[in-house]
Amino acid sequence: MSEALQNLNKNLERQVELYKELMTLEGLKRKALVENNLLEIESVTAQEEAFISKVNLLEKERLLWAEQIGQELDKKPEDLTLAELADYYPPLDRIRHDLDHVVAQLQEIHEINSLLLRQAMKIVDYTVELMTHQESNTYTYPGQKANDVTKKRHLMDWRI
Repeated sequence: MSEALQNLNKNLERQVELYKELMTLEGLKRKALVENNLLEIESVTAQEEAFISKVNLLEKERLLWAEQIGQELDKKPEDLTLAELADYYPPLDRIRHDLDHVVAQLQEIHEINSLLLRQAMKIVDYTVELMTHQESNTYTYPGQKANDVTKKRHLMDWRI
């Protein structure tokens, strides 16, 4: 089969491997989120950014191969599907299944991590609100309206 199809297959295999490594990092991030380990979250996020730049480079390369294959098959690259290309080059069928599987798993893990992050943010917001919101005062200074007291928000209330 054509060299472009073989190169596309190699490119997609590398993408699957990177996605698997990214999935491992997402698992580490989930563990760090559950344990509230901010240093680990930061470390994993930095590693993920490096992987994402690698995946972006592979994606650009994939688009070049798709364009070349489109010219060979007299089709627009955006009209080509991996399933259709697998008819011309059967090894692509296996990589298509692998890619679908790993991307679905990655999406699932990412959704769980996003949910954990949202819950953590709610806890932080609630805690800050508890520490700064002065809703129930027992008294106010003479001549001061009760509403004036609640307008100011401070982390610590130094009044006696």
